Amino acid sequence: MPLPLAALLIAQRDEGKLIETLPQALLPADLATAYQVQTQTMAAIGPVGSWKVQPYPESGEPMASPLPRSVVFADGMAVNLRTSARLSVEAEVAVTLKADLPGVERGYDGEAVREAIGTAHLAIEILASRFADPSRLPALVGIADLQNNGAVVVGPALAFSELPEFGTLAMDLLVDGASIGKVTEGPTTERTLRSLAWLANHAAERGLPLKAGDVVITGARIGALPLEGKTVKIEAAGFPSVSATFD
Repeated sequence: MPLPLAALLIAQRDEGKLIETLPQALLPADLATAYQVQTQTMAAIGPVGSWKVQPYPESGEPMASPLPRSVVFADGMAVNLRTSARLSVEAEVAVTLKADLPGVERGYDGEAVREAIGTAHLAIEILASRFADPSRLPALVGIADLQNNGAVVVGPALAFSELPEFGTLAMDLLVDGASIGKVTEGPTTERTLRSLAWLANHAAERGLPLKAGDVVITGARIGALPLEGKTVKIEAAGFPSVSATFD
């Protein structure tokens, strides 16, 4: 039987109405419980088709979430999010794996994960909480809610071996043709690979190992910013652009 918070989140996805209140008794006690809620939610709405992971922080470990295949869309699509939530948007780099990472006793390192990556892409992430006012809730609730993910749009593929250094990647996020955020630097390739190695070990430990074909988004390089428009596009040096329309 799923934890009460997992059951609530699963029911919300079936019914569509945002959750107005959350009883204190349902709050995750710790990160392990939040991850347990993620896993139980995915058991109901899966299969897993994607993961999200933060850039490796200066202290501690990244945070991550599996995402269902149903929220992953191709470049250029019109996406009906079927939610009344306030939407936010992030500009990210994604990778698609070409090999399974089932877990190894010594753990994966960045070089092992590099060998398992097939392609890289620009990616749009839409954040859409299942709660009416997520700002009033503890951060662990958002983590339990698949880190507030609403959708991922994956751009055209580029061979990972052809990529520029991520740390100096210039990127522009546009909504309805107007730029809402630009960067000229961000997490380095090494830092990104370190996060991906951590994720490969973390996912295997949770019984949800990364598989060939999985898309991993590697953390916001721009955003999260309020989405006040319909058409989103990301441009970045050395990458094909990605765009989508959201309703």
